[in-house]
Amino acid sequence: MYSEQFAKAGKFTRSLGFQISPVPIVSGDLVTQINGQNLTARLTAAGITSLVGSAFQCLKWSYALLPLVEEALGCKITLTAGSVYIEDSAAFDPSYDDFLRWRDLGITTSDFVETKGFNFHVWYTLPNLQVLDLTLWSSLAVTWNRPPLAGRVDGGWPDKIAPHPRFVPMVLGTGYWEHVQARSEVPLLSD
Repeated sequence: MYSEQFAKAGKFTRSLGFQISPVPIVSGDLVTQINGQNLTARLTAAGITSLVGSAFQCLKWSYALLPLVEEALGCKITLTAGSVYIEDSAAFDPSYDDFLRWRDLGITTSDFVETKGFNFHVWYTLPNLQVLDLTLWSSLAVTWNRPPLAGRVDGGWPDKIAPHPRFVPMVLGTGYWEHVQARSEVPLLSD
């Protein structure tokens, strides 16, 4: 299911006018204890000892940490944006029209009228189509007032993680977000 949604996200991203760098497909697990240790070591070396502060900043953190995560896992990774469902409830649920509007107008303060943050989520899709998410649980910890969840990392085969959480990719790559950043009245990406 995730592979079909990922392919659809690729088509949609290209229809918006953005190229997606091809990522060589690999087989086997990339979300492993050894890769987790490599990632933790790289984060620590970069001065990041906790992911708790990433709540509602999935785009900023995921974009900024992409090169570090690629280095730690030893592969190219696709920045992925879309919906996340927890069981049958939408935690983040943008529409395709939202992504079209953001492409044309950027993100404005009116996008925050009914939400604490953006109504989309950003995570990594690895070249074997596993997902890795460094920020979701920090956001949900705030939303649900469950601090022990903050800083938790989620990853693995998306169809096996589901339904708690279920990732639905809609837009792929960094190019879209760099374009939207240039049109937005709120800062999206870290410097």
